[in-house]
Amino acid sequence: MDFNKIILGLSGVWLLAACGGSDSADTDTNGSGGQTAPLSTAYYGIWQLYGDTYVGISEHSITTYINDPVLGCTEVSLFNIVSSTTNSVVSEDVVSGERSTSRFAMNGTNLLVTEENMTLEFSRGDFPDISNGCTNASDINRMTFSIELDYLPPVVRINRHVQETGRVEYQYGVHFDINRNNKVDPGDVAVHLHHFKSANSYTEDTPLTNLKANIWNFVPRQQAQGYGTTASSSSEHMVQVIQNDSVLTFNVDMTTHPLLGFIDQSTPIFIYSYISYPQPETAIVDGWVDGPWNWSSETHEDRYPDTGFTQPDLHPNMQMLDAPNDLIKGEAKWTDIKAVSFTFTQ
Repeated sequence: MDFNKIILGLSGVWLLAACGGSDSADTDTNGSGGQTAPLSTAYYGIWQLYGDTYVGISEHSITTYINDPVLGCTEVSLFNIVSSTTNSVVSEDVVSGERSTSRFAMNGTNLLVTEENMTLEFSRGDFPDISNGCTNASDINRMTFSIELDYLPPVVRINRHVQETGRVEYQYGVHFDINRNNKVDPGDVAVHLHHFKSANSYTEDTPLTNLKANIWNFVPRQQAQGYGTTASSSSEHMVQVIQNDSVLTFNVDMTTHPLLGFIDQSTPIFIYSYISYPQPETAIVDGWVDGPWNWSSETHEDRYPDTGFTQPDLHPNMQMLDAPNDLIKGEAKWTDIKAVSFTFTQ
């Protein structure tokens, strides 16, 4: 049987559901939820089947990526683990609510997934290109969100010589909990502007908008707890940022990237800002309300809400106000979030 054709035909259902439920004594087959034990970390990571299909497995969530070589696009499905043992899970489709039960084992370095005595064998895989999605689950074509800070300068200094190579210097954006499990974990996606100091870079002053923005997806670490992030926009036109005084406005094309298709007004989110600025300069810049001469901390950070998540549709007109002077770290007005607003266009 050609599993690959079956998988491509499933479209919105977790690829392993094609085989049904396991009869293993180590598996919760009633789908009632609850955790007997966390799934073994031996099964975590990105796994590949036949080159066209990938599955990302972590402690709390599963994400599948099915590449259609004919259409040149990717179908993504999201699942939360509602119960588990060391070697099995009951997973629930985030969109449909359907549940399936799967049993795992290792065959050398390959992952075996068994359901109803049918087994699929996956090898370790690299994260696939998902910049072009086949469908949009929410039917939203464009999202615009604005982050108002207490103050933003016309330019920022990047690649300072006192900064460590590889360190993020500036970051502003929104985290979207698209698998809706109230966790920051694999399967989530973020849209943010950021800059990190790279090797052989040089110090310069530049507008924040020159740093560009991107779409970042959260992926499981291979056979280990935690997650990594990877950028996955195919074009800078997918996310555009403009600055108007102290407001950063992000315009996001929702029609192409498959993870963005899971975002709508009810998606759990949080907004964040971050600066790393060791050994701040003491010289005052004329005309600036705030700058490094006012700072004593190396890092500056804010978040809305302060903990957990909120939803745009829980706020009148999807406009949110943050308390002033409530930074998590530091003193920079450049990171003090004042207000956030969202607009979705179909």
